[in-house]
Amino acid sequence: MRHPRFGLAARPLVGALLCTLTLAAGCKPVDELEETKGEQFTDLGEKRSEVVYGTDNRQDVYAHADATLRLRAQQATVALMNPADFNATNPNNVTFPGSTLGAAYNLCTTERFRDDPTGAFCSGTLIDDDLVLTAGHCVTSATDCTNTRFVFNYYRPAAGTLQPVTTADIFSCTSIVARQQAVVNGQNLDYAVLRLDRPATPRFTPAPVRMANTALMVGQNVAVIGSGSGIPFKIDSGGTVRDARSSTLDYFVATTDTFGGNSGSGVYETSGYTVAGILVRGETDYVTSGSCRVVNVCSETGCRGEDITYVYPAVAAFCTATNNGSTRLCAGLPPPPPPPPPPANSYAYTATNTNSAQQNTVNKTLTFAAGDVVEVGTCGVEGATVDGDSFLRFNNGAGTEVASNDDSCGGRGSYFKYTVPAAGSFTIRGGCYSSGSCGGTVVWKVTPGTPGGGGSSGSFAFSASNTNSAQQNTVNKDVTLAAGQVIKLGTCTVTGASGTGDTYLRLYGVGTSGPQVASNDDSCGTLSYLTYTVPAGAGGTYQIRAGCYSSNSCSGTVAYTIQ
Repeated sequence: MRHPRFGLAARPLVGALLCTLTLAAGCKPVDELEETKGEQFTDLGEKRSEVVYGTDNRQDVYAHADATLRLRAQQATVALMNPADFNATNPNNVTFPGSTLGAAYNLCTTERFRDDPTGAFCSGTLIDDDLVLTAGHCVTSATDCTNTRFVFNYYRPAAGTLQPVTTADIFSCTSIVARQQAVVNGQNLDYAVLRLDRPATPRFTPAPVRMANTALMVGQNVAVIGSGSGIPFKIDSGGTVRDARSSTLDYFVATTDTFGGNSGSGVYETSGYTVAGILVRGETDYVTSGSCRVVNVCSETGCRGEDITYVYPAVAAFCTATNNGSTRLCAGLPPPPPPPPPPANSYAYTATNTNSAQQNTVNKTLTFAAGDVVEVGTCGVEGATVDGDSFLRFNNGAGTEVASNDDSCGGRGSYFKYTVPAAGSFTIRGGCYSSGSCGGTVVWKVTPGTPGGGGSSGSFAFSASNTNSAQQNTVNKDVTLAAGQVIKLGTCTVTGASGTGDTYLRLYGVGTSGPQVASNDDSCGTLSYLTYTVPAGAGGTYQIRAGCYSSNSCSGTVAYTIQ
Protein backbone atom coordinates (compact mmCIF):
# COMPACT_ATOMS: atom_id res chain seq x y z
CA MET A 1 0.00 0.00 0.00
CA ARG A 2 1.67 3.23 -1.09
CA HIS A 3 0.43 6.61 -0.02
CA PRO A 4 1.32 9.80 -1.91
CA ARG A 5 -0.71 12.80 -0.83
CA PHE A 6 -2.65 13.49 -4.00
CA GLY A 7 -2.75 10.40 -6.14
CA LEU A 8 -5.27 7.78 -7.06
CA ALA A 9 -3.94 4.71 -5.41
CA ALA A 10 -0.73 5.64 -3.86
CA ARG A 11 1.14 3.21 -1.86
CA PRO A 12 2.18 5.01 1.27
CA LEU A 13 -1.42 4.95 2.27
CA VAL A 14 -2.35 8.20 0.69
CA GLY A 15 -5.47 7.39 -1.20
CA ALA A 16 -7.45 8.24 -4.22
CA LEU A 17 -7.21 11.43 -6.18
CA LEU A 18 -4.11 12.92 -4.50
CA CYS A 19 -0.80 14.23 -5.76
CA THR A 20 2.15 13.04 -3.76
CA LEU A 21 3.80 15.81 -1.84
CA THR A 22 5.90 13.58 0.32
CA LEU A 23 8.91 12.83 -1.83
CA ALA A 24 7.98 13.77 -5.36
CA ALA A 25 5.75 16.45 -6.72
CA GLY A 26 2.92 16.12 -9.16
CA CYS A 27 0.02 13.76 -9.70
CA LYS A 28 0.53 10.10 -10.41
CA PRO A 29 -1.48 7.81 -12.65
CA VAL A 30 -3.59 5.19 -10.99
CA ASP A 31 -0.99 2.42 -11.29
CA GLU A 32 1.61 4.45 -9.43
CA LEU A 33 -0.78 5.49 -6.72
CA GLU A 34 -0.77 2.05 -5.36
CA GLU A 35 2.32 2.00 -3.33
CA THR A 36 2.53 4.09 -0.27
CA LYS A 37 -0.08 3.84 2.28
CA GLY A 38 1.93 6.60 3.38
CA GLU A 39 5.56 5.31 3.36
CA GLN A 40 7.99 7.43 2.09
CA PHE A 41 10.88 6.42 3.59
CA THR A 42 11.00 5.98 4.40
CA ASP A 43 10.96 5.19 5.14
CA LEU A 44 10.99 8.13 5.99
CA GLY A 45 8.33 8.13 5.01
CA GLU A 46 7.57 4.23 3.36
CA LYS A 47 5.82 2.96 0.75
CA ARG A 48 3.34 0.79 -0.97
CA SER A 49 -0.38 0.49 -1.06
CA GLU A 50 -2.15 -2.05 0.88
CA VAL A 51 -3.16 -5.53 0.23
CA VAL A 52 -5.30 -8.37 1.58
CA TYR A 53 -3.56 -11.12 3.55
CA GLY A 54 -5.45 -14.41 3.47
CA THR A 55 -9.15 -13.60 3.90
CA ASP A 56 -10.36 -10.04 3.31
CA ASN A 57 -11.39 -9.09 6.84
CA ARG A 58 -12.51 -5.51 6.10
CA GLN A 59 -15.99 -4.75 7.36
CA ASP A 60 -18.21 -1.70 7.39
CA VAL A 61 -18.63 -0.15 10.81
CA TYR A 62 -22.23 -1.32 11.23
CA ALA A 63 -21.30 -4.90 10.32
CA HIS A 64 -18.40 -5.41 12.72
CA ALA A 65 -19.13 -7.56 15.76
CA ASP A 66 -16.83 -5.72 18.21
CA ALA A 67 -18.71 -2.88 19.91
CA THR A 68 -15.53 -1.17 21.14
CA LEU A 69 -13.99 -1.07 17.67
CA ARG A 70 -17.27 0.26 16.27
CA LEU A 71 -17.13 3.00 18.91
CA ARG A 72 -13.53 3.87 17.95
CA ALA A 73 -14.65 4.23 14.33
CA GLN A 74 -17.65 6.39 15.21
CA GLN A 75 -15.98 8.58 17.84
CA ALA A 76 -12.23 8.77 17.20
CA THR A 77 -11.56 8.14 13.50
CA VAL A 78 -11.22 10.90 10.90
CA ALA A 79 -10.85 10.97 7.14
CA LEU A 80 -8.32 13.48 5.81
CA MET A 81 -9.75 15.31 2.81
CA ASN A 82 -9.23 18.42 0.74
CA PRO A 83 -12.05 21.00 0.59
CA ALA A 84 -12.74 19.92 -3.01
CA ASP A 85 -13.43 16.34 -1.88
CA PHE A 86 -16.82 17.18 -0.34
CA ASN A 87 -19.78 19.47 -1.01
CA ALA A 88 -20.90 21.51 2.01
CA THR A 89 -23.45 23.66 0.18
CA ASN A 90 -26.03 22.29 2.58
CA PRO A 91 -24.27 22.49 5.98
CA ASN A 92 -26.65 19.89 7.39
CA ASN A 93 -25.99 17.35 4.63
CA VAL A 94 -22.42 17.24 3.39
CA THR A 95 -21.98 15.00 0.35
CA PHE A 96 -19.00 13.36 -1.35
CA PRO A 97 -19.35 13.80 -5.12
CA GLY A 98 -16.10 12.16 -6.25
CA SER A 99 -15.61 8.90 -8.11
CA THR A 100 -16.77 5.61 -6.71
CA LEU A 101 -14.15 3.05 -5.78
CA GLY A 102 -14.99 0.92 -8.80
CA ALA A 103 -14.63 3.81 -11.23
CA ALA A 104 -11.55 5.30 -9.59
CA TYR A 105 -9.60 2.04 -9.73
CA ASN A 106 -11.30 0.28 -12.66
CA LEU A 107 -12.30 -2.56 -10.37
CA CYS A 108 -13.87 -5.74 -11.65
CA THR A 109 -17.51 -6.36 -10.78
CA THR A 110 -16.45 -9.08 -8.33
CA GLU A 111 -14.74 -6.59 -6.01
CA ARG A 112 -16.15 -5.39 -2.68
CA PHE A 113 -17.15 -1.81 -1.86
CA ARG A 114 -17.22 -0.76 -5.54
CA ASP A 115 -20.02 1.76 -4.93
CA ASP A 116 -18.31 3.53 -2.03
CA PRO A 117 -17.19 7.16 -2.55
CA THR A 118 -13.43 7.84 -2.53
CA GLY A 119 -13.19 11.15 -0.71
CA ALA A 120 -10.23 10.64 1.66
CA PHE A 121 -6.52 10.77 0.92
CA CYS A 122 -5.40 9.64 4.39
CA SER A 123 -6.82 8.60 7.75
CA GLY A 124 -6.25 9.72 11.31
CA THR A 125 -7.21 9.23 14.95
CA LEU A 126 -8.42 11.76 17.52
CA ILE A 127 -6.06 11.34 20.52
CA ASP A 128 -6.91 14.48 22.53
CA ASP A 129 -9.52 17.24 22.56
CA ASP A 130 -8.02 18.98 19.52
CA LEU A 131 -5.24 16.65 18.33
CA VAL A 132 -5.21 14.14 15.47
CA LEU A 133 -2.54 11.47 14.98
CA THR A 134 -1.68 10.50 11.39
CA ALA A 135 1.28 9.64 9.15
CA GLY A 136 3.99 12.23 8.54
CA HIS A 137 3.77 11.77 4.79
CA CYS A 138 0.07 12.70 4.83
CA VAL A 139 0.65 16.34 5.86
CA THR A 140 4.17 17.50 5.08
CA SER A 141 4.02 21.29 5.36
CA ALA A 142 2.11 24.26 6.71
CA THR A 143 0.47 24.61 3.29
CA ASP A 144 -0.70 20.98 3.44
CA CYS A 145 -2.08 21.64 6.91
CA THR A 146 -4.04 24.68 5.71
CA ASN A 147 -5.57 22.61 2.88
CA THR A 148 -6.48 19.60 5.03
CA ARG A 149 -9.90 18.90 6.56
CA PHE A 150 -10.66 16.25 9.19
CA VAL A 151 -14.03 14.60 8.61
CA PHE A 152 -15.75 12.61 11.36
CA ASN A 153 -18.77 10.31 10.76
CA TYR A 154 -17.47 9.09 7.39
CA TYR A 155 -18.90 5.59 7.75
CA ARG A 156 -21.90 3.42 6.94
CA PRO A 157 -24.43 2.91 9.78
CA ALA A 158 -26.32 0.40 7.62
CA ALA A 159 -26.00 -1.24 4.23
CA GLY A 160 -26.28 1.24 1.37
CA THR A 161 -26.40 4.37 3.55
CA LEU A 162 -23.87 6.88 4.81
CA GLN A 163 -23.94 8.39 8.28
CA PRO A 164 -25.16 12.00 7.89
CA VAL A 165 -22.21 14.42 7.95
CA THR A 166 -22.68 18.10 8.78
CA THR A 167 -20.21 20.97 8.77
CA ALA A 168 -20.02 20.55 12.56
CA ASP A 169 -18.31 17.21 11.85
CA ILE A 170 -15.58 18.82 9.73
CA PHE A 171 -12.50 20.42 11.29
CA SER A 172 -9.56 22.36 9.86
CA CYS A 173 -5.84 21.90 10.54
CA THR A 174 -4.22 24.87 12.28
CA SER A 175 -0.70 23.57 12.92
CA ILE A 176 1.70 20.63 12.77
CA VAL A 177 2.64 20.15 16.42
CA ALA A 178 5.05 17.24 15.91
CA ARG A 179 6.10 15.46 12.75
CA GLN A 180 8.80 13.13 11.44
CA GLN A 181 9.38 11.33 8.18
CA ALA A 182 12.97 10.18 8.20
CA VAL A 183 15.47 7.79 9.69
CA VAL A 184 16.46 9.38 13.03
CA ASN A 185 19.07 7.77 15.27
CA GLY A 186 18.51 4.47 13.55
CA GLN A 187 14.70 4.64 13.74
CA ASN A 188 12.64 4.80 10.54
CA LEU A 189 9.81 7.10 11.65
CA ASP A 190 6.68 8.43 9.92
CA TYR A 191 4.16 10.29 12.10
CA ALA A 192 2.42 13.63 12.58
CA VAL A 193 0.40 15.16 15.41
CA LEU A 194 -1.89 17.89 14.06
CA ARG A 195 -3.93 20.50 15.91
CA LEU A 196 -7.58 21.13 15.03
CA ASP A 197 -9.16 24.56 14.74
CA ARG A 198 -11.41 23.77 17.75
CA PRO A 199 -11.92 20.97 20.28
CA ALA A 200 -13.71 17.92 18.90
CA THR A 201 -14.79 16.91 22.40
CA PRO A 202 -17.30 16.35 23.89
CA ARG A 203 -19.12 15.46 20.65
CA PHE A 204 -16.35 12.99 19.83
CA THR A 205 -14.17 10.93 22.14
CA PRO A 206 -10.38 10.55 21.79
CA ALA A 207 -8.99 7.04 21.53
CA PRO A 208 -6.63 5.96 24.32
CA VAL A 209 -3.00 5.63 23.31
CA ARG A 210 -0.59 2.82 24.21
CA MET A 211 2.01 4.50 26.40
CA ALA A 212 4.61 1.72 26.67
CA ASN A 213 7.86 2.08 24.75
CA THR A 214 8.01 -1.69 24.30
CA ALA A 215 7.57 -4.05 21.38
CA LEU A 216 4.34 -5.83 20.59
CA MET A 217 4.41 -9.61 20.56
CA VAL A 218 4.87 -11.50 17.31
CA GLY A 219 1.54 -13.13 16.51
CA GLN A 220 -0.40 -10.55 18.53
CA ASN A 221 -3.78 -9.60 17.07
CA VAL A 222 -4.24 -6.00 15.89
CA ALA A 223 -7.07 -4.05 14.28
CA VAL A 224 -6.97 -1.08 11.93
CA ILE A 225 -9.66 1.53 11.27
CA GLY A 226 -9.54 3.95 8.36
CA SER A 227 -10.37 4.93 4.81
CA GLY A 228 -8.50 2.46 2.61
CA SER A 229 -8.53 3.70 -0.99
CA GLY A 230 -10.41 6.76 0.28
CA ILE A 231 -13.69 4.98 1.06
CA PRO A 232 -15.83 5.25 4.24
CA PHE A 233 -14.24 3.77 7.36
CA LYS A 234 -13.63 0.04 7.40
CA ILE A 235 -12.57 -2.07 10.38
CA ASP A 236 -10.12 -4.95 9.91
CA SER A 237 -9.47 -6.93 13.08
CA GLY A 238 -7.87 -9.96 11.42
CA GLY A 239 -4.27 -8.77 11.35
CA THR A 240 -1.37 -10.15 13.37
CA VAL A 241 2.11 -8.85 14.13
CA ARG A 242 4.67 -10.48 11.85
CA ASP A 243 7.83 -8.60 12.91
CA ALA A 244 7.90 -6.49 16.09
CA ARG A 245 11.31 -4.89 15.37
CA SER A 246 12.03 -4.98 19.09
CA SER A 247 15.63 -3.84 18.60
CA THR A 248 14.63 -0.50 17.07
CA LEU A 249 11.03 0.11 18.25
CA ASP A 250 10.37 2.35 15.26
CA TYR A 251 7.68 0.34 13.47
CA PHE A 252 6.23 -3.15 13.41
CA VAL A 253 5.09 -5.28 10.47
CA ALA A 254 1.62 -6.86 10.46
CA THR A 255 -0.84 -8.59 8.13
CA THR A 256 -3.56 -5.93 8.13
CA ASP A 257 -5.87 -5.69 5.11
CA THR A 258 -5.16 -2.06 4.27
CA PHE A 259 -4.97 0.14 1.19
CA GLY A 260 -3.79 3.51 -0.02
CA GLY A 261 -5.82 5.98 2.03
CA ASN A 262 -5.22 3.91 5.17
CA SER A 263 -2.03 5.90 5.67
CA GLY A 264 -2.29 7.43 9.11
CA SER A 265 -4.92 4.93 10.28
CA GLY A 266 -4.90 4.02 13.94
CA VAL A 267 -3.80 0.43 14.56
CA TYR A 268 -5.17 -0.97 17.81
CA GLU A 269 -4.20 -3.70 20.22
CA THR A 270 -7.37 -5.76 20.39
CA SER A 271 -6.51 -6.85 23.92
CA GLY A 272 -6.89 -3.33 25.33
CA TYR A 273 -8.17 -1.25 22.41
CA THR A 274 -5.34 1.31 22.68
CA VAL A 275 -3.73 2.88 19.62
CA ALA A 276 -0.43 1.04 19.27
CA GLY A 277 0.65 2.35 15.88
CA ILE A 278 0.09 4.36 12.72
CA LEU A 279 -0.22 2.62 9.36
CA VAL A 280 2.39 3.99 6.94
CA ARG A 281 3.51 1.49 4.28
CA GLY A 282 2.55 -1.80 2.68
CA GLU A 283 2.17 -3.96 -0.39
CA THR A 284 0.54 -3.10 -3.72
CA ASP A 285 -3.25 -2.78 -3.37
CA TYR A 286 -4.67 -3.82 -6.73
CA VAL A 287 -3.48 -5.96 -9.62
CA THR A 288 -4.73 -6.29 -13.17
CA SER A 289 -7.09 -9.14 -14.03
CA GLY A 290 -7.94 -9.01 -17.71
CA SER A 291 -9.44 -5.63 -18.54
CA CYS A 292 -10.06 -4.60 -14.92
CA ARG A 293 -8.39 -4.77 -11.53
CA VAL A 294 -8.83 -6.84 -8.41
CA VAL A 295 -7.56 -6.68 -4.85
CA ASN A 296 -4.03 -8.02 -4.47
CA VAL A 297 -4.25 -11.14 -2.28
CA CYS A 298 -1.25 -12.54 -0.39
CA SER A 299 -1.07 -15.50 1.92
CA GLU A 300 -0.90 -14.77 5.65
CA THR A 301 2.83 -15.41 5.50
CA GLY A 302 3.44 -14.00 2.02
CA CYS A 303 4.41 -10.60 0.58
CA ARG A 304 6.21 -7.96 2.62
CA GLY A 305 3.59 -7.14 5.25
CA GLU A 306 2.27 -3.71 6.25
CA ASP A 307 4.51 -1.27 8.16
CA ILE A 308 3.05 0.44 11.22
CA THR A 309 4.95 3.17 13.09
CA TYR A 310 4.89 2.64 16.85
CA VAL A 311 2.88 5.38 18.54
CA TYR A 312 5.35 6.07 21.36
CA PRO A 313 7.87 8.14 19.32
CA ALA A 314 5.03 10.39 18.07
CA VAL A 315 3.60 11.01 21.54
CA ALA A 316 7.06 11.53 23.04
CA ALA A 317 7.88 14.09 20.33
CA PHE A 318 4.60 15.88 20.95
CA CYS A 319 5.19 16.05 24.71
CA THR A 320 8.72 17.37 24.16
CA ALA A 321 7.56 19.98 21.65
CA THR A 322 4.78 21.25 23.93
CA ASN A 323 6.55 20.88 27.30
CA ASN A 324 4.09 18.15 28.30
CA GLY A 325 1.18 20.14 26.93
CA SER A 326 -1.44 17.40 27.30
CA THR A 327 -2.44 15.79 30.57
CA ARG A 328 -4.14 12.96 28.68
CA LEU A 329 -1.06 12.11 26.62
CA CYS A 330 1.96 13.21 28.64
CA ALA A 331 1.10 12.49 32.27
CA GLY A 332 1.33 8.72 31.83
CA LEU A 333 4.17 8.72 29.32
CA PRO A 334 7.18 6.80 30.64
CA PRO A 335 10.49 8.62 30.37
CA PRO A 336 12.54 7.64 27.36
CA PRO A 337 15.54 5.42 28.03
CA PRO A 338 18.76 7.38 28.50
CA PRO A 339 20.67 7.81 25.26
CA PRO A 340 23.70 5.54 24.89
CA PRO A 341 27.03 7.19 25.62
CA PRO A 342 28.77 8.54 22.54
CA PRO A 343 31.37 6.19 21.07
CA ALA A 344 35.04 6.83 21.81
CA ASN A 345 35.65 7.58 18.14
CA SER A 346 33.45 10.69 18.14
CA TYR A 347 33.10 14.28 19.19
CA ALA A 348 30.06 16.44 19.85
CA TYR A 349 29.65 19.91 18.44
CA THR A 350 27.28 22.84 18.08
CA ALA A 351 27.88 25.61 15.57
CA THR A 352 26.27 28.54 13.82
CA ASN A 353 26.98 30.80 10.86
CA THR A 354 29.67 28.48 9.47
CA ASN A 355 29.07 29.34 5.79
CA SER A 356 28.63 25.64 5.01
CA ALA A 357 31.56 24.56 7.23
CA GLN A 358 34.00 27.12 5.87
CA GLN A 359 34.24 29.24 9.04
CA ASN A 360 33.47 28.96 12.77
CA THR A 361 33.69 25.17 12.54
CA VAL A 362 34.35 22.69 15.35
CA ASN A 363 37.34 20.57 14.34
CA LYS A 364 39.02 17.28 15.17
CA THR A 365 42.48 16.29 13.88
CA LEU A 366 43.32 12.60 13.49
CA THR A 367 46.16 10.53 12.05
CA PHE A 368 45.60 7.72 9.57
CA ALA A 369 47.74 5.16 7.75
CA ALA A 370 48.01 4.78 4.00
CA GLY A 371 45.17 2.70 2.63
CA ASP A 372 42.87 3.31 5.59
CA VAL A 373 39.24 3.67 4.58
CA VAL A 374 37.74 6.42 6.75
CA GLU A 375 34.00 6.93 7.15
CA VAL A 376 32.87 10.14 8.83
CA GLY A 377 29.34 11.32 9.50
CA THR A 378 26.63 12.84 11.61
CA CYS A 379 24.65 9.94 10.12
CA GLY A 380 25.49 6.67 8.42
CA VAL A 381 27.96 5.62 11.14
CA GLU A 382 26.82 3.91 14.33
CA GLY A 383 26.41 6.43 17.15
CA ALA A 384 26.25 9.48 14.89
CA THR A 385 23.51 12.05 15.54
CA VAL A 386 22.40 15.31 13.98
CA ASP A 387 20.22 18.22 15.05
CA GLY A 388 19.59 20.59 12.16
CA ASP A 389 21.36 20.66 8.80
CA SER A 390 24.99 19.64 9.28
CA PHE A 391 27.87 20.11 6.85
CA LEU A 392 31.19 18.21 7.14
CA ARG A 393 34.50 18.88 5.42
CA PHE A 394 37.72 16.84 5.52
CA ASN A 395 41.15 18.44 5.00
CA ASN A 396 44.55 16.82 4.70
CA GLY A 397 47.66 17.95 6.56
CA ALA A 398 48.36 20.61 3.95
CA GLY A 399 44.93 22.14 4.52
CA THR A 400 43.53 20.93 1.20
CA GLU A 401 39.95 19.70 1.27
CA VAL A 402 39.77 16.06 0.18
CA ALA A 403 36.14 15.21 1.01
CA SER A 404 32.91 16.90 2.08
CA ASN A 405 29.21 16.26 2.41
CA ASP A 406 26.04 18.23 3.12
CA ASP A 407 22.90 16.08 2.95
CA SER A 408 23.10 12.30 3.24
CA CYS A 409 21.25 9.31 4.73
CA GLY A 410 17.95 10.59 3.30
CA GLY A 411 17.95 13.74 5.43
CA ARG A 412 20.08 16.66 6.62
CA GLY A 413 22.85 14.63 8.16
CA SER A 414 26.30 14.37 6.57
CA TYR A 415 28.40 11.35 5.61
CA PHE A 416 31.44 10.64 3.45
CA LYS A 417 33.96 7.87 2.90
CA TYR A 418 37.60 8.50 2.01
CA THR A 419 40.54 6.20 1.26
CA VAL A 420 43.80 7.62 2.62
CA PRO A 421 46.45 7.76 -0.14
CA ALA A 422 49.41 8.37 2.20
CA ALA A 423 49.89 8.37 5.95
CA GLY A 424 49.35 11.70 7.66
CA SER A 425 47.06 13.89 9.71
CA PHE A 426 43.59 14.91 8.60
CA THR A 427 41.08 17.37 10.09
CA ILE A 428 37.32 16.92 10.31
CA ARG A 429 35.52 20.28 10.20
CA GLY A 430 32.00 20.20 11.66
CA GLY A 431 29.62 22.96 10.60
CA CYS A 432 26.14 23.75 9.33
CA TYR A 433 24.62 24.45 5.96
CA SER A 434 24.73 28.12 4.92
CA SER A 435 24.44 30.47 7.93
CA GLY A 436 22.19 28.19 9.99
CA SER A 437 22.70 26.64 13.41
CA CYS A 438 23.10 22.92 14.04
CA GLY A 439 24.81 20.32 16.15
CA GLY A 440 25.35 16.66 16.56
CA THR A 441 27.81 13.86 17.20
CA VAL A 442 30.46 13.32 14.54
CA VAL A 443 31.63 9.70 14.44
CA TRP A 444 34.52 8.31 12.43
CA LYS A 445 35.14 4.69 11.53
CA VAL A 446 38.43 3.37 10.16
CA THR A 447 38.80 0.18 8.13
CA PRO A 448 42.50 -0.67 7.78
CA GLY A 449 43.54 -1.09 4.18
CA THR A 450 46.65 -1.66 2.13
CA PRO A 451 48.95 1.15 0.96
CA GLY A 452 47.62 2.70 -2.21
CA GLY A 453 44.05 1.85 -1.41
CA GLY A 454 41.94 -0.72 0.36
CA GLY A 455 39.47 -1.67 -2.32
CA SER A 456 37.68 -0.37 -5.37
CA SER A 457 34.67 1.73 -6.13
CA GLY A 458 32.53 2.76 -9.05
CA SER A 459 29.19 4.17 -10.12
CA PHE A 460 26.76 4.21 -13.01
CA ALA A 461 23.84 6.44 -13.92
CA PHE A 462 20.42 5.04 -14.71
CA SER A 463 16.93 6.09 -15.71
CA ALA A 464 14.15 3.52 -15.69
CA SER A 465 10.41 2.99 -15.77
CA ASN A 466 7.96 0.13 -15.29
CA THR A 467 10.59 -2.19 -13.82
CA ASN A 468 8.18 -4.14 -11.58
CA SER A 469 10.39 -3.36 -8.58
CA ALA A 470 13.65 -3.97 -10.48
CA GLN A 471 12.54 -7.27 -12.00
CA GLN A 472 12.36 -6.08 -15.63
CA ASN A 473 13.62 -3.20 -17.78
CA THR A 474 16.48 -2.60 -15.34
CA VAL A 475 19.83 -0.87 -15.93
CA ASN A 476 22.57 -3.34 -15.02
CA LYS A 477 26.23 -3.32 -14.03
CA ASP A 478 28.54 -6.35 -13.70
CA VAL A 479 31.09 -6.39 -10.87
CA THR A 480 33.72 -8.95 -9.94
CA LEU A 481 33.76 -9.99 -6.30
CA ALA A 482 36.05 -12.32 -4.39
CA ALA A 483 35.09 -14.50 -1.44
CA GLY A 484 35.08 -12.47 1.76
CA GLN A 485 34.75 -9.12 0.03
CA VAL A 486 31.99 -6.72 1.06
CA ILE A 487 30.13 -4.68 -1.54
CA LYS A 488 28.13 -1.65 -0.47
CA LEU A 489 25.91 -0.07 -3.08
CA GLY A 490 23.09 2.41 -3.19
CA THR A 491 21.35 5.44 -4.57
CA CYS A 492 22.03 6.87 -1.11
CA THR A 493 24.62 6.52 1.72
CA VAL A 494 27.52 5.62 -0.62
CA THR A 495 29.63 8.61 -1.67
CA GLY A 496 28.52 9.79 -5.12
CA ALA A 497 25.13 8.09 -4.91
CA SER A 498 21.94 9.96 -5.74
CA GLY A 499 18.38 9.31 -6.78
CA THR A 500 15.10 10.85 -7.84
CA GLY A 501 11.85 8.99 -7.28
CA ASP A 502 11.47 5.59 -5.62
CA THR A 503 14.51 3.49 -6.53
CA TYR A 504 14.87 -0.28 -6.13
CA LEU A 505 18.18 -2.22 -6.24
CA ARG A 506 18.85 -5.93 -6.58
CA LEU A 507 22.14 -7.88 -6.62
CA TYR A 508 22.42 -11.17 -8.49
CA GLY A 509 25.27 -13.68 -8.79
CA VAL A 510 27.23 -15.68 -9.70
CA GLY A 511 27.48 -15.30 -13.48
CA THR A 512 24.66 -12.70 -13.83
CA SER A 513 22.10 -15.49 -14.25
CA GLY A 514 22.49 -16.70 -10.71
CA PRO A 515 20.03 -16.21 -7.87
CA GLN A 516 19.26 -12.91 -6.19
CA VAL A 517 21.54 -12.49 -3.17
CA ALA A 518 20.45 -9.08 -1.86
CA SER A 519 17.90 -6.33 -2.53
CA ASN A 520 16.63 -3.08 -1.07
CA ASP A 521 13.74 -0.74 -1.72
CA ASP A 522 13.52 2.02 0.89
CA SER A 523 16.59 2.54 3.04
CA CYS A 524 16.96 6.33 2.99
CA GLY A 525 13.37 7.50 2.43
CA THR A 526 12.55 6.31 -1.10
CA LEU A 527 16.17 5.61 -2.04
CA SER A 528 18.01 2.31 -1.76
CA TYR A 529 21.14 0.97 -0.04
CA LEU A 530 22.40 -2.54 0.63
CA THR A 531 25.52 -4.45 1.64
CA TYR A 532 26.55 -8.00 0.81
CA THR A 533 29.43 -10.17 1.99
CA VAL A 534 30.55 -12.77 -0.53
CA PRO A 535 30.49 -16.26 1.05
CA ALA A 536 33.43 -18.64 0.85
CA GLY A 537 33.68 -20.26 -2.55
CA ALA A 538 31.21 -17.81 -4.12
CA GLY A 539 33.56 -15.39 -5.87
CA GLY A 540 32.84 -14.41 -9.44
CA THR A 541 30.85 -11.97 -11.54
CA TYR A 542 27.79 -10.45 -9.89
CA GLN A 543 25.23 -8.10 -11.42
CA ILE A 544 23.73 -4.94 -9.94
CA ARG A 545 20.23 -4.23 -11.29
CA ALA A 546 18.80 -0.75 -10.85
CA GLY A 547 15.08 -0.09 -11.17
CA CYS A 548 12.09 1.58 -9.56
CA TYR A 549 9.43 0.49 -7.11
CA SER A 550 6.37 -1.08 -8.75
CA SER A 551 5.68 0.48 -12.18
CA ASN A 552 6.99 3.92 -11.25
CA SER A 553 9.71 5.95 -13.01
CA CYS A 554 12.95 6.95 -11.31
CA SER A 555 16.57 7.79 -11.99
CA GLY A 556 19.86 8.43 -10.27
CA THR A 557 23.43 7.29 -9.78
CA VAL A 558 24.21 3.91 -8.24
CA ALA A 559 27.53 4.14 -6.40
CA TYR A 560 29.34 1.14 -4.94
CA THR A 561 32.46 0.28 -2.97
CA ILE A 562 34.18 -3.09 -2.70
CA GLN A 563 36.40 -3.87 0.27
